[in-house]
Amino acid sequence: MENTTFGKADLTFCKAIVLAALCVMGWSTGAQAQTGLTEVASVHFEGNEFRSDAELRRLVQTRAPSCPAILAVTCALGIDWGRSSIPFSPVMLVEDARRLQLYYQAHGFQGARVVPETALTEDSTVSVTFRIEEGSVFNVGSISFIGDPVPPELGAAVDLPVGAGDPLQSVLIREAADTLARRLRDAGYAYADVFINLDLAAASDTASVAYRVELGPMSTVGPVRVYGNRLLEDEVILARLPFREGQRFSEGEILEGQRSLYELGLVTRALVERDNPLADTDPVIPIRVQIEEGDLHIVGAEGGFDNSECVNVEGRWASRNFVGGGRTLQLQTRLSNILAGTLQSTPLCPQAGTGDFGRLNWLVSADFNQPSFFTRRMTFAAGLYSERLSRKNVFVRETFGLEFAVSRSIAGGSLVNLRFRPQLNRLRAAEVTLCATFLACTPADMDVLSSYTWLSPVGLSFSRDGTDDIVNPTRGYRLLVDLEHASGFTASDYAYLRTFADASVYRRAGSDAVLALRVRAGRIGGVGFAGGLSGEGRFVDIVPSQKRFYGGGANSVRGFAQNTLGPRTLSIGVEELLGRRGPDRAPVCSPEAVRDLSCDGGALAGSDRYQLRPIGGLATLEASAELRFRLYGDALGGAAFVDVGQVWPKELSLDDLEVSPGIGLRYNTAFGPIRLDIAYSFREQEPLQVVTSQIRPFAPDRDAPDDRIDIAARGGPREPIDWVVSEDLALLRPPVLFGDAPGFSWRRFQLQFSIGQAF
Repeated sequence: MENTTFGKADLTFCKAIVLAALCVMGWSTGAQAQTGLTEVASVHFEGNEFRSDAELRRLVQTRAPSCPAILAVTCALGIDWGRSSIPFSPVMLVEDARRLQLYYQAHGFQGARVVPETALTEDSTVSVTFRIEEGSVFNVGSISFIGDPVPPELGAAVDLPVGAGDPLQSVLIREAADTLARRLRDAGYAYADVFINLDLAAASDTASVAYRVELGPMSTVGPVRVYGNRLLEDEVILARLPFREGQRFSEGEILEGQRSLYELGLVTRALVERDNPLADTDPVIPIRVQIEEGDLHIVGAEGGFDNSECVNVEGRWASRNFVGGGRTLQLQTRLSNILAGTLQSTPLCPQAGTGDFGRLNWLVSADFNQPSFFTRRMTFAAGLYSERLSRKNVFVRETFGLEFAVSRSIAGGSLVNLRFRPQLNRLRAAEVTLCATFLACTPADMDVLSSYTWLSPVGLSFSRDGTDDIVNPTRGYRLLVDLEHASGFTASDYAYLRTFADASVYRRAGSDAVLALRVRAGRIGGVGFAGGLSGEGRFVDIVPSQKRFYGGGANSVRGFAQNTLGPRTLSIGVEELLGRRGPDRAPVCSPEAVRDLSCDGGALAGSDRYQLRPIGGLATLEASAELRFRLYGDALGGAAFVDVGQVWPKELSLDDLEVSPGIGLRYNTAFGPIRLDIAYSFREQEPLQVVTSQIRPFAPDRDAPDDRIDIAARGGPREPIDWVVSEDLALLRPPVLFGDAPGFSWRRFQLQFSIGQAF
């Protein structure tokens, strides 16, 4: 059998190289003799084709000067303060060469050799180069199983991480043995073990792998004892375990029970293990459950910032064993839109609202959670909440509601949730949206849709998180499918069926990059409204504004500001249409043209007098591809992305999808990356409907003289006309061509600032 380890001759050779290099550099010259240490200037790798420099650099301790994470930006700009220097160590250099060689051998390069070289730079620092001879890769020739026979239903050779013809990687060979042993222990063979026999012929580049199986006796679970609990009852803890005394033993269920205990918020540490000596082979295995409990009551607070909500803060109080049984009661309050009115005109949060849309938003809630609801995998939750939520230039919603939900976890990290949310809603500042979206332009119709109405949807969702990291995933996938229905049957004034799906996939692209892909789509159908509206035939697609789809923003198609992708309308004061644009210039429209809805406001399209109002849609589709990569150490990263998407008024259509490419910076923190993205929009000019106030002739018997509309130019003397503003809104027939002209424009760039990955 060929010896593939790093032997004495190799170490002696490396030491001789280092000592010779040090003699050439004059290691004992005056400058070095006074300081006693020489710094490492740079570290290079040569000869490596199958492994990247970044991958190898993480394996060695001999490193070039580095920067702490908090100073990554200044170091990247070449500012040296805060940069740490690494002293050169000949002993460490030899160990690094050995470590690299063993790493190559563990990945199938049995003949790999690594030789370090050093050179003295002009400023008396050491430049290190690792010269690598990778050689050819060894492969697995055959795989066999010996010893005790493996039960056929366990599939000894199925889905193992290594197979015949694969590279001879010791890590995967060991993983295959562990995988088979785990299957056996999950199937009741608690003492099963798998040993590896490796036959590496000297004159061949293939190896034979034999796994020797020792099953041991079939085992069952013995007495289960709980230790360390002060507040939680034994019955509550035992109810979280997926096994009982007398059942067939499963090592997987032991680990699952340990994870399940952490779902009890009071448990801060849990250990579930066999409670018998390691040398014992008794087929009846007692189980020990050791837990540590945290504080019964906790108080927490946090805050955040983005360019659509400005400053937001949140506070929580929780009782984590409320009336016993592991139940929790949490009180929460959240404030957002803090300083929105002040900062909206600055680069800090330009997407925040103004007026009613920029005022303080809030949420107050009380939530109750019952674990182990009938079964260990089911949870019951109930909540009471009150909320004010604004969506810029769309609506302000005030809500009082209840929520009831039953969740059931499924093996593999999946969750099914059934919920019922009866809520009493009232819309404010939504008159333009109601008129443009539902043709509800009279005060009576707007009062019906904006007054208190019941929205009581029943929802069913399925979610699965198969990623390796919740905050910053590098591999795996996420999936969400959500269905929501409301009708008279659920005691709702609105009727609709809303479907939505969101899927993301993450894959490594080399050692320092991650490719992230996302697709999400939604559709709303079966719509209706039970309230009394005039002219029932005119009112179609009546869906609550908060349930319609909106696109654009930091977590959507990033070339568009928050909610501005998809159907939009323009609003303008009627005084702007009727007023003179200069002392000697005529108004854009005559009063008669506004009255009969034929007013054409296109002459003002290039001004700032129009307010863009998103109205949402009934169908949406978005897709994103993002390459995330390392820029400087672990702290600073970058991204290049392309977002595609659209929101449609009714039916999905792929003809007018918007494409938005961009780049971004990521500053990684413990709570997620701080993200700055800049994206470009190619959206061209499009005709948009205009909503304004309707007018009527001045009536001396009921109108005051000052109620008359003033059409004088700004700053000019008052020039009233015999018309007044009506309570109705007007939806003008001629649309206005709005947006940037075709071709490059700096206005097409959109800056997005947020915390956390886009998806």
